[in-house]
Amino acid sequence: MKVTEAVILAGGKGTRLRSITLNKIPKGLTEIQEKPILEWELEWLAREGVNHVVLAIGHLSDKIQEHFDGEYRSNYGEVEIEISLEEEKLGSGGAFKQATQRLTTDRTYVLNGDVMCNTSLSRMRQIHEQSKAKATMLLVNMTSPYGIVQRDNFMITSFIEKPRLDVQIHAGLDIIERSIFEQFPDHGQMEDTIFVELAKKNQFASYLMSNDEFWMSIDTEKDYSLANDNWSGIQ
Repeated sequence: MKVTEAVILAGGKGTRLRSITLNKIPKGLTEIQEKPILEWELEWLAREGVNHVVLAIGHLSDKIQEHFDGEYRSNYGEVEIEISLEEEKLGSGGAFKQATQRLTTDRTYVLNGDVMCNTSLSRMRQIHEQSKAKATMLLVNMTSPYGIVQRDNFMITSFIEKPRLDVQIHAGLDIIERSIFEQFPDHGQMEDTIFVELAKKNQFASYLMSNDEFWMSIDTEKDYSLANDNWSGIQ
């Protein structure tokens, strides 16, 4: 099964990154290792076979339109770029639904515009096809915000600095079937609406990426710094 289209939700203001953006560039154009986050996402998607991406944008939208101007030439081929402009705040569900008007195939990825990841999505696509689900969510084990102490009885034996926990969270990417595009809300968050309904109907599959693969959501200045130090690129 192929997925050749994607919607990237990149309309947020990135308020917790204002010390980096200075409110002059959108969050998606902040650079990790001298390349904007959105370009890294496009490289990842292109490697996975995507050749058409709709950018759902709002805040400082003109900057993103000027930056891409209809296409992106990745190391894995050319990606056609279209714009879905959020004239008012729609929420993730509404922004996605509006963007789907520019899609032509039977299914799409939808991706948050602040995710740094390089995992292969081939197994996720297999699970989506085999399960016959209406949607499939990429999961990642949550990174502990604190260091972990290990002990034997009363004696401390070791310390582990912020490991991945056996607790799964949404990794910011999903596969969505065209048959449910219209079920997304016109306004509101997809996580609070259609995702809940799909789970209740047993129509929502998942794929858990490996702990040794890179994943980070760039939400804060600390995330930005850590990603610049640790990001391993797209191979």
